[in-house]
Amino acid sequence: MTPRILILDGHWNKSVAAIRSLARAGYQVSVAESSRLAAGMLSRYPVRRITYPAPRHEPAAFLASLEQQVAGNRYDVVLPMELATLLLIAQERQRFSPHVHLPFAEYDILRQAAGKIAASTAAHSAGIAGPAWQPVNPTSTADQLADKLGLPLVLKPDMGEGGRGLIYCHNMAELSHALNTIQKQPQAYLAQTLVAEGGYGLGVSVLMDDNQTVLASFTHKRLREFPVRGGPSSLRQATHHLQAEEDAVTLLKKIKFSGVAMVEFKVEPVSNQAFFLEINPRFWGSLPLAIAAGVDFPVLLCQWTMGHDFAEPQPEEGVTMRNLLPGDLLHLLASRGRVGRDFWDPTIADDLLSLRDPGPVVGRLLSPLVALWDPQLRSVFQKRE
Repeated sequence: MTPRILILDGHWNKSVAAIRSLARAGYQVSVAESSRLAAGMLSRYPVRRITYPAPRHEPAAFLASLEQQVAGNRYDVVLPMELATLLLIAQERQRFSPHVHLPFAEYDILRQAAGKIAASTAAHSAGIAGPAWQPVNPTSTADQLADKLGLPLVLKPDMGEGGRGLIYCHNMAELSHALNTIQKQPQAYLAQTLVAEGGYGLGVSVLMDDNQTVLASFTHKRLREFPVRGGPSSLRQATHHLQAEEDAVTLLKKIKFSGVAMVEFKVEPVSNQAFFLEINPRFWGSLPLAIAAGVDFPVLLCQWTMGHDFAEPQPEEGVTMRNLLPGDLLHLLASRGRVGRDFWDPTIADDLLSLRDPGPVVGRLLSPLVALWDPQLRSVFQKRE
């Protein structure tokens, strides 16, 4: 019988990549999102397209809708693609596990991995190099943080992702203003020194089983990103970095992780040392590059959770991909046209553009219009894109 996979969060390019790869591998794929005009909903490959209440804005209604969906249909695996969706389901795991495979770690482990404070604490205790940092509390002052960490520094929300909520502070005035803003918010923050300025971002992606055995891994180098000072990559390349790869596995083993995650580093260009930044315990934005380089994480994750054995794939180095819509175009605008010649290189493959499956591009172009009435997508545009 053909395995049936339900992919959630169909708005994202990574979701489209998962839909396409699983369909090519012979799986029966369904997609779900809060809008029927999401990119994944317009792909040619899903056999079913399901709408649900927005997880960020109606979590209880979303969970009830999803529970009804998996209880009434014989799905083999559910793949949440976004952190908010993943954490909601993991926290209510008992409602779904009788009906479907959930290929991710327990809630407490996911929460530890996603929280920058907890992940940085674990990395430090494991002896992994990283920038100096400390939590921001209601009594923290600009003088205290500057004395401890120096300037410039960056303030990061503990549970932020995709560059959301980052505040860069280059002087005392900026730091004082930023503290006045964030100390009024319920979200926890940490202050962190800027490490390896002029260096490049590096992501080590790993699929790990319940015994913390590495089943697949892939490393990519960021060549461009948006926002320019820290956000999702818009151009990246498959590479290797032995120290970062070893550190990523050490850290994930320490927190007893299972499933897929991407561990982020910043590489100092002279010494080539990688400094740990954070863990993304879910599918990452550059997933299409990993698939193109020969590490098909969605298929491998489903094979693992359904008990199928496979050989660890060896990624092809040098493969390059871009996220033109909207990442690289926004990078072009933000940098006022000052980009490398590779921006105009037609041979660089794109995450989304496909003559065989053009529908997702239409969905991406319609996203700003859909956001006018979709609160979930509107919050994404306000904070990430």
